[in-house]
Amino acid sequence: MRTLIKLEENPEVLIVSNVTSFLNPTFVYVPTLDYAIKEDTKFFKDTYLKDNIISISGYLEGIDEKLYNNKLTKVYKIHNDYKEHNLKRLRKVKIKDLLELQKLLEDNFLSNLSNKLKGSFKDLVVTCFDEEIYEMNEFMILYNNYKEILKMLDLLRSLLNLEVAYIAIKNTNAKSIKKVRSIIGTYPNLKLVLLPDKYLMSMDENVSSYLNLKVDDTLVLKTTEIDMMESLIEGKFLDHKYITVSGDALKKSLIIDTKLGVSLKEIEEEFLKIKPCEYNIYYNGYLQGEKVNSEDLIITKDTSSIVFKRKEDVEEECINCGACNKICPQNINVLKCFKDNLRSKRCLNCGLCNYICPANINLKERIKDD
Repeated sequence: MRTLIKLEENPEVLIVSNVTSFLNPTFVYVPTLDYAIKEDTKFFKDTYLKDNIISISGYLEGIDEKLYNNKLTKVYKIHNDYKEHNLKRLRKVKIKDLLELQKLLEDNFLSNLSNKLKGSFKDLVVTCFDEEIYEMNEFMILYNNYKEILKMLDLLRSLLNLEVAYIAIKNTNAKSIKKVRSIIGTYPNLKLVLLPDKYLMSMDENVSSYLNLKVDDTLVLKTTEIDMMESLIEGKFLDHKYITVSGDALKKSLIIDTKLGVSLKEIEEEFLKIKPCEYNIYYNGYLQGEKVNSEDLIITKDTSSIVFKRKEDVEEECINCGACNKICPQNINVLKCFKDNLRSKRCLNCGLCNYICPANINLKERIKDD
């Protein structure tokens, strides 16, 4: 198992422990189709354009360009009519076997999750870890939906024909631990395990190693993935999700339950209070995420967090301290890669080299093999 560390948190970044709802945005944005659509075309809530769900009902106001999954993309600008018109409604589904669950996921454009269920497994672990520092999406989903999560986990265990399944929680998440312990006794085939609060602990190989399980025989899923399965079985559309908006450039960080397709700019205008300072915006985390140049980011099913980081670290010359080599979980010679302009296929994009570098060099971007 890799040597893992506990990341030091900035005391200026305080995330509230409740969820802010943003389920009635003025606009949502969806990638365009290959053929023209007339302006004022009516869109219906919870229908799909290709694999993108339309999270509101409304009318086409025009075509724009936005950062969609951090890529500049042509999108339809849909104006909310606040009428919540649905062309169809989902019903609860009785899942009899694993194939039915996989088909349900694929029908809702979750093929990646469906593919995870393919294979032969001896163990199943659900982790309630947020990988990135200051993210709290996994924690909040478990905290608010612990009964549904345990019920779905036990169903999945049964579909996989496993005797036992594990739910793994950070040993510092006292509130979630208390809730899970209050009902887990009603599920004799589920076991609660507490894992140390260290960065990268939720990676498949780290979880398996800590629990003395074989990684090739173990299916590791996130709380969000179990929650998506449970929602579809209960007849709910996946048209909104939790994201964490945090950073030391904000007066207050938030966990937001937002509709998909919303622009970050509208979230900012509605909820965020930014300190009077220069800042950078990072998409999907400060350590593993990417710096973006536009505030017009669109929230998608792949968005987990947005970080507003104060500009205060000026990149300096490398002092050859070797701290990046010592902290790298892959034992990459980061310093040599940086000096010789080399790339490493073993790079995890974890960002620990950037985190530890006293010269504030963006080592991650210099060594990872895209």
